[in-house]
Amino acid sequence: MPQVVATAGRLVLRHWPALLALSLAGAGLRSGVVWAAVEVSDWVGWAGQLILVLAPLGYLVPIVWMLHLCRGSLPQLRQIESVERPEAVTERRERRLVDVAVSVLVPFLAVYVSYGLLQDDLDRFQNEASFDEFSQGIVSGLMGEGVDIDPAGRIGVYPVQVAVMIVLVAFVARWLLGRVERSLRFLAIAFAGALVEVYYTGQVARQVNLVRAEGTAWLEDRVVVSEVQGRYDAVVSDLGPLASPVDTATTWLFGLLGAIDAVVVVPVAWLAVGAVVLGHRLTPAPSPTHPLLDTMTAIPEPVRRAAAGLLDDIRERWSTFWSSLRVLATGGLLPMLVFGVVFLLVIRVPVLLSEGIRLLVGPTDFWTWWAFSPFERNLGMALSMALTAPLLAAALDRLVAPQLSEAARARRTPEAPFPSTAAES
Repeated sequence: MPQVVATAGRLVLRHWPALLALSLAGAGLRSGVVWAAVEVSDWVGWAGQLILVLAPLGYLVPIVWMLHLCRGSLPQLRQIESVERPEAVTERRERRLVDVAVSVLVPFLAVYVSYGLLQDDLDRFQNEASFDEFSQGIVSGLMGEGVDIDPAGRIGVYPVQVAVMIVLVAFVARWLLGRVERSLRFLAIAFAGALVEVYYTGQVARQVNLVRAEGTAWLEDRVVVSEVQGRYDAVVSDLGPLASPVDTATTWLFGLLGAIDAVVVVPVAWLAVGAVVLGHRLTPAPSPTHPLLDTMTAIPEPVRRAAAGLLDDIRERWSTFWSSLRVLATGGLLPMLVFGVVFLLVIRVPVLLSEGIRLLVGPTDFWTWWAFSPFERNLGMALSMALTAPLLAAALDRLVAPQLSEAARARRTPEAPFPSTAAES
């Protein structure tokens, strides 16, 4: 890990102007998307929802760009560029990162949710849109105009079944866009398909976040939880002088369990994002065989062929994600845990910056702080982003690149021809 940190430090010193510019641009893009979603939702509610789903791209796109920037300074990761890309099964051209966008989005959204950024986007959008909706109702009421307000429709509150339908429709739409691109040979259609994946994965992430929040509240209201809490309080109160240290140790233990998300899930998810971005070329195309479909002879051949194409498309877009997890598993448990501990410092950069500003500025008026807090928050996230990408690239170069470079050499080396009998004699 000292070598990883040293390499990351060299990357920051070498590329800090570009890293900082990209991270600040990403923070501005994220805020701009939320603002645009609020404005558009006043006219068309579902269009505002479509725009809001793009907010995480303000964080993801700069990270991808910074990873590519850092890769040029790391010889082992640079070897992967010489590997020939596999063919995309639906588009029938060489596969690109945009074709496996969902393999990047899934681990990234796990990070985005853990950071609380998804909830922050939703809260800001819902608060501003609802306030604007009610303000219009109040103004129209004072002026004697009958204007109906619909805050729930404007902020787009969808039930779970609607989210499931969105995912199913998105799978088919993504496959159809790939078929259209194969006919037209227009690469921009692949980016339209990637936006479809951004939309449905964002909807799923919102549902997961909602279910987790409601599930926690539901558990806290259960009678069993209340009884366990009451028994624990009774036992601690009977311990006398030992009550305080036992309660402190128990609180620390449960706090440690609650921090697993930050210590384990977030670093591993970030490493998975980096492994997909930097090593997606090494994932081979999925096997075209479908034993289950082949046995369904009662289904017409055109339907089976279309179903096989859809399954191949889904498998390909997810295969890089599973391949990245297998690559991370070869890095070893101990290095991953140590990396997670080191990564905690990067996660806490926004908090450290906020505390540093308070030490420098001192006590301020509330409304002054309220006016400058968005800039402070975005600056802290930008600094965290500028440190995240170099640390990920350095960790992958040290922990994972040996496996990636070995696979790259195997893909580059042509197989030797089988010797003939005359040559052997």
